[in-house]
Amino acid sequence: MAYYLRDERITNTTIDLESIEKLCLLFTERLNTLNSGLAENDISDAKGLLTYIIRFDNKGYRVFSISELKNFYEQAKEVERIIITIESIASLKSNRSIGTYMELRLDKNDQNNCTLTVTSDDKDWVEASFSAAQEAISKFKNRNGYVRTSWTPFMVQIFGVFVGFTLCLWAAFKMSPLIKIENPFVIVFLFVLLIFSNIWTYLNAQLLRMLGNLFPNVRFVNEGHERIHWLFRTLVGSSIFAIILYLLNLAQKFLIDFFRRLLGFGA
Repeated sequence: MAYYLRDERITNTTIDLESIEKLCLLFTERLNTLNSGLAENDISDAKGLLTYIIRFDNKGYRVFSISELKNFYEQAKEVERIIITIESIASLKSNRSIGTYMELRLDKNDQNNCTLTVTSDDKDWVEASFSAAQEAISKFKNRNGYVRTSWTPFMVQIFGVFVGFTLCLWAAFKMSPLIKIENPFVIVFLFVLLIFSNIWTYLNAQLLRMLGNLFPNVRFVNEGHERIHWLFRTLVGSSIFAIILYLLNLAQKFLIDFFRRLLGFGA
C-alpha cells in the first residue's frame, strides 16, 4: 500500500452498458492524469496500466479495451463480476506493497467483494480519483437497500414463527379428536411443532437466498434479458404477497375461532 489510501464499500448499485462505459472513461481519464508527467515511451515503475476483468457464465476474461469489455457483457447470459483496475508497474512488481493503484470491484454474488480502492503517494491524485469515482457510482444507485437490511431476516423469521405456530394449532385442533390418548391436543401440537421447526430451518435459508437473488447488492442489467428478469421478479413478488395475505387471513380466522372455543364463547 502506498502512503495515501481511500476506500469504501459499494452498495445497492445497478450496472448496465451505459454505466460501464462511463466508469471506463473515468478510469481512462484518471490513467491519463497519472501518466501525464511521463514520456510516451517511458517504461518506468511509475507508469500506470488499465485492465478490465469480466466474469460471466462461469468463465472469466481479462481485457484491455472498453470495446472488448462491452462485447463480452452483451453476449453474457449472467454477469457475475466486473473489475476495473489502474495499476502502476511498481504496484504490479511488489504485489501492491508499494506503488499506485485504483480498483473498482463489482460482484453480484458477494457484497463483501464490492469495493472502490484508491492508493498512491500522490495525495491529490488519490483524492481526485476517489471523489470522481464516488460521484459517478452514486448515480447508479438502486432501491434494493430497502430489502437488503438487517431487519429482513428478522421479519422473515417472525413471519415464519407466526405461520408455523398457527399451523401447529390448526393441526392439533383438527387431529386431536381422532387420537385416543391422554392430552391428544398437546401431543399433536408438539409433534407438528417439532416437524415444522426442522422444516423451517431449511425454508428460512432458502427464502433469504431467494430475496438476495431477486434484490442483489450489485445488479448487472443486460437489455436482452431485462424484460425476463422484471417479469420473473414481478411474478415472484406478486405470488409471495398473495400467499402472505392468504396465510394471514387464514390465521386470523382460525385464531379467532380457536380462542372463542377456548374461552367458551362457542363457534
